[in-house]
Amino acid sequence: MKTYWQRIKQIVGPAKKEHFDEIGQKNTRLAFEKFIAKISGKNTTILDAGCNTGVEAMRLYDEGYRGKYLGVDSNEKAIKLAKKNLEGNGKTSFSIQSLEKLNFKSNFFDVVLCKDVVEHQQYYAKILSELARVTKKYMILSMFIKPSFFLGDKIKLHKDGYYLNRYNQRKLFGFMRKHQFKNPQKIYEDWQDVVYVFEK
Repeated sequence: MKTYWQRIKQIVGPAKKEHFDEIGQKNTRLAFEKFIAKISGKNTTILDAGCNTGVEAMRLYDEGYRGKYLGVDSNEKAIKLAKKNLEGNGKTSFSIQSLEKLNFKSNFFDVVLCKDVVEHQQYYAKILSELARVTKKYMILSMFIKPSFFLGDKIKLHKDGYYLNRYNQRKLFGFMRKHQFKNPQKIYEDWQDVVYVFEK
């Protein structure tokens, strides 16, 4: 059975870079884009886990990113738009994959970016375990539902079939430590979003 994200026909987020200013989270994106620019070079390989229409790839290359970019998403329509948006860029590739079982070798990516994904899944354990497996150095976890320091995990299924989860911060960080990551560096936070960088 297809998931909500595989079934959805209306793609959330801009299909083209020029539409980016019409949506929010600009400062959130700028935070991890600056971090990526700081630590990357021409031999860097990035996985965008839940890449949607490839907007982040367009932004990174416009900002001078020189490495390779691989985007994966479970939605076929989003991947088609991503390929169209990045047509002619020989350093990008896109594929339809489940984040719970990726077709990549362990420690394959220097950087793994996961933006606004784990909050919408049944739980984060399977996805983050798999992303940890393919991460060589850095995992960037950007969340629009900030983890709670005091409360436990709150798993909430929306009536449309996707989740709106708020996780416990201590439990999340402990999970990442078990997967060989250090305590994270928080590189951005506002009233809604938070961006963590986990380093192996």
